Amino acid sequence: MKRTNDFQRALIFQGGGSLGAYEAGAYKAFYELLSERDKKIGREDKPLFDIVAGTSIGAMNASVLVSYVKEAKTWKGSAERLIEFWEYIATESDVDKMPGFTEWWNYWHYLNNNVATSESARRYFGTKRFILQGVPNVFNPSRTLMDSRFLDPSNTWYLYSNEPLKKSLEKFARFPIATSYEENEPRLLLVTVDVLEGTTVVFDSYKKEDGTRKTEYGRYGPEFARERNKGDGYEHVIRYENGIEVDFALASGSVPINFDYAKLLVENKNEHSIKSKNEDERSKNTHINKKVRYFWDGGIIANTPLREAILEHRRYWHFVRKSEVPLLRACIVNVHPMKQDSLPTNYDGAMDRKNDLTYHDRTLFDERMAIMITDYVNIIKNLIKLAKDNKIRNASIDNVLQEKALTKSFMTGKPMIYADLIENMVSVDLVLRIERKNDIHTIANKIFDFSKITIGQLIKDGYEEALDQGTKILQRYDSGR
Repeated sequence: MKRTNDFQRALIFQGGGSLGAYEAGAYKAFYELLSERDKKIGREDKPLFDIVAGTSIGAMNASVLVSYVKEAKTWKGSAERLIEFWEYIATESDVDKMPGFTEWWNYWHYLNNNVATSESARRYFGTKRFILQGVPNVFNPSRTLMDSRFLDPSNTWYLYSNEPLKKSLEKFARFPIATSYEENEPRLLLVTVDVLEGTTVVFDSYKKEDGTRKTEYGRYGPEFARERNKGDGYEHVIRYENGIEVDFALASGSVPINFDYAKLLVENKNEHSIKSKNEDERSKNTHINKKVRYFWDGGIIANTPLREAILEHRRYWHFVRKSEVPLLRACIVNVHPMKQDSLPTNYDGAMDRKNDLTYHDRTLFDERMAIMITDYVNIIKNLIKLAKDNKIRNASIDNVLQEKALTKSFMTGKPMIYADLIENMVSVDLVLRIERKNDIHTIANKIFDFSKITIGQLIKDGYEEALDQGTKILQRYDSGR
């Protein structure tokens, strides 16, 4: 297997509330493993990670991390900074303050083995208090909306405020966050969802091809390839010339139902003369206005934003750098386990399993497809070289490469030719995936457990498990297995 130093790394943080503390511990292990590895292969002058992408709490972790690296101009100390952030937002739960709770609960567990363990009970009741009262540096109860449609008092909407989290983020990250490739700074990608558009929206700390920082999405863009529009702009544009704002990170973590919609000012292009055949007339009837649009947690669609990172990686190198797309290697931290050993037999256990399956990593297929495409591209390039070495005419080779393909471009939506399939495609040859495992004390509302005891244990577990799993994966990779 061919090994190369000419590659970029992407760090992918999953969403999962307080489970984000596990990511802080895992990142510390990544830092130690990869820093040592880079010394061995002569990559000390390269960023530890070229892309740091996150959804929900992963977006908060990514923001703290990239902000630190930008301001400190070094990766050294970045793991400690992220852990410091988690130690700051952790709080002591009421249950932890109760003398004798563990002994009292252990007594009942001893009498009846069906009763939960004392650690599980500590998490369960502590989290219930957090949900009712809030967590000082993360969220607090905001308002209650009574049912006005069905006149049903039991149908009540309880909303929280993330203003405490905003203040915590601003304490540990300097917003707006703007980074650049030229300055050897990591690229920050945060993922949210436009509620009405039903699509992921990615905020990017790097500049686009026109030299501005912005996010474009929706109809009319080149990926729709409409002749009447000719790809002259997207329907929705969010501009942030000075960099990613703290409100963008909060938009990535606006968990549906628990929090109100995140509101961002968006430019909207509307076409009033869709049926007109006159291009000039259409242009005159197309105008831009600004209005508020509404966003939810990116985890609804892309809780593990590997696909978004791959697409944005290609978009930047193809359109901005206008050069060959570097090989990409990804490190993913999953906090919602896909597999579980035991079948849940109670309501809380069933809810816990449902939540994990709802938000677990669904990118394994994306990874396999990306690696398979990499293999296909390599085969095609080798066959072309073989043909040329055997004196096959270039014209004959070009005739094949110019034939129309069934695939349409992810970037433009337009039909491709065979030559496009090997031109500036993203190559992926390694995905280092670390996955947290539930212990026997797991509860359904674990993402709300910000108690100091739990946060400390999550950081410890993340570090130890990532160090162990990461070492084994890298050893297998190096041995070609």
